[in-house]
Amino acid sequence: MSKIYLKKKHSVSKIESIKSNELQIKLKDLEISVRALNSLTDQGVVTLGDLVSYKERDLKSFPSMGQTSINEIKELLNFHSLELGMDLNILKTNNEILVKTNQEKEEFEELSKDIVLELIKDFDEITLSVRAKNALRNMNCYYVGDILSVNKSELFKVRALGYKSILEIEDYILSLNLNFGDIIEPWTGIIIEELRSSLRKEISNSKKQDLIMEDKYLEVELSRVLKECIVSSKKDSDTTNRVIDVLNSRFGLDGSPAKTLEIIGQKYNVTRERIRQNQEYGLRKLKILKPITPILDKVFETLEKSLPLTEIELNKILKERNLTKLDWDFKGLQDFYESFGPKLDFYVSKINNIKVISKASIENIFKKVMVNINKKISNNGIFSLSSCLKFEEVYLNNLKRETVKKFIQTKSMFYWLDDNEEWFTFYSRRNRLSNLITKAATNSNNVDIENLYKKIKNFHRLDTVTYSKDIFINFCKKSFDCKIDNNEIYFQSPQSKISDYDGYQGNIIAPNEQKIIEIFKKYGPILNWWDLKKLASKFEVSEASLNMMMQFSVLFKRIDKATYSLSNSKFNLDDVKTLQIDISNESYSLDKCEYLPNKSAYIEVKDYGEYKFTLNYPRPLRLVENKYEGVEYKNRVFIVI
Repeated sequence: MSKIYLKKKHSVSKIESIKSNELQIKLKDLEISVRALNSLTDQGVVTLGDLVSYKERDLKSFPSMGQTSINEIKELLNFHSLELGMDLNILKTNNEILVKTNQEKEEFEELSKDIVLELIKDFDEITLSVRAKNALRNMNCYYVGDILSVNKSELFKVRALGYKSILEIEDYILSLNLNFGDIIEPWTGIIIEELRSSLRKEISNSKKQDLIMEDKYLEVELSRVLKECIVSSKKDSDTTNRVIDVLNSRFGLDGSPAKTLEIIGQKYNVTRERIRQNQEYGLRKLKILKPITPILDKVFETLEKSLPLTEIELNKILKERNLTKLDWDFKGLQDFYESFGPKLDFYVSKINNIKVISKASIENIFKKVMVNINKKISNNGIFSLSSCLKFEEVYLNNLKRETVKKFIQTKSMFYWLDDNEEWFTFYSRRNRLSNLITKAATNSNNVDIENLYKKIKNFHRLDTVTYSKDIFINFCKKSFDCKIDNNEIYFQSPQSKISDYDGYQGNIIAPNEQKIIEIFKKYGPILNWWDLKKLASKFEVSEASLNMMMQFSVLFKRIDKATYSLSNSKFNLDDVKTLQIDISNESYSLDKCEYLPNKSAYIEVKDYGEYKFTLNYPRPLRLVENKYEGVEYKNRVFIVI
């Protein structure tokens, strides 16, 4: 407990000599205000000698004598080397007078613990009359120690406060061996609260342990506290039982959800105001008696070490540690505790209808952080914890990795995507990555992982986020009903798991994409860029749009230089026939050869009848001179042998 000192002023006598004629000077001959002069004259104070015999507190009792006038008088006396409170036991020597002057000397005395404990009590804890307490509160006094700063003469000016009440206040102060005007140092609101808080901590550990052993669970402890504080009152049993029930219902102290005044009032067939009065009475009793709640204290200590976390997680932890058998409304517990204990640095917010408990001091910081994280997840689908730590709000407030980690895990449908708990995702109504995968799954229930991963990494509307293919695969597993086999993703459903949430809209295949899909199905499965551009123009798809789709759309893949197919296309040598061309033979211009729809083959290349190699993917066949089948090779068409 902090040390508290009492500063007392003692008068110390000192003999000084002054000229006798100084004391005979009349006040009316000096520069003094009319107000001060009239007040002094009315009291028979005519000369300086008359004036110095009075003390400052005497002057305050003079009618019309305010502090301004007193200060003026002090300056006047100081000019004449005089002061208030001189002892004029005069000894004349020639033209001089020997006088006793009283000088104040300050002494500091450390107050005992018992006295300090009395000084920090509020008026509800002491035996003063209601009239006396109300008068002191009107003078901005709230604790016993505040009374010492009151000037006794000021009490007589308080309306409806009689001599009997003033005497009552003075007797109480004197019982502490203190007086009006005594100064306590240090004495601030912070010091008082620290001292009052230390009272709870000074309860012996053995006593706390006895209570823990006796109560064992939080619900038993709270029941004991209410009975000790409320039942001990002078109210009748029906009233005290109602007060206890009101507190249980309002704060959820019996493990049930907290209820409104209206609902409780309906139970007893009384008004909300009456229930509020019952509540205030119970809280006032708790504040006065300050019950000891070691188990509830332990609950908050446990919470402090685990923040942030959800209310569900907190209740799970409390049950695991055998502190309770019930589920609790944490906000109710906090409000109940703060009614008689110190204010707690906890804040309860709702994220996706889930109650999340965090430190009140950093709640606003995390709100800003989560806005940024939500933007990143909406745009990229995947984000990293290390990137979160680089946010300005996190960096400036020196938030720890574990703190940020705990907070982001409160998001709905949150998943870690690696064992190191670095990369993560969570449900977002707008998720560009999920939409792209949905588009690929809509076109085919099996998709090449490598191509899909590359396309998404290069997608122009996604930020450059460097995560591995394994992270990407885990995202697919967490977000979709799918399985991985032979470097392919097999989708059970084209829709992601988040499609069950209201407001979700998956990305559909665009009209131009659908046109190009039809071109590949009719003239493919493989087309070079020049053929594709020519066919796309017939379907009113611009070259720029076609170029963007071939680069970024997950529906298509590049299999060779300037050569493309659908992303789900597969080529099996057993399913496609093999034909031959001889590049020593005559060739034809591409412009003069039309596609043969739904015809393709693997091509063996010969030169003057000698086998050279087989082209690595099936090539579409073309019509040469309206009667021969041909195939494109190095931008020329050769007739199939």
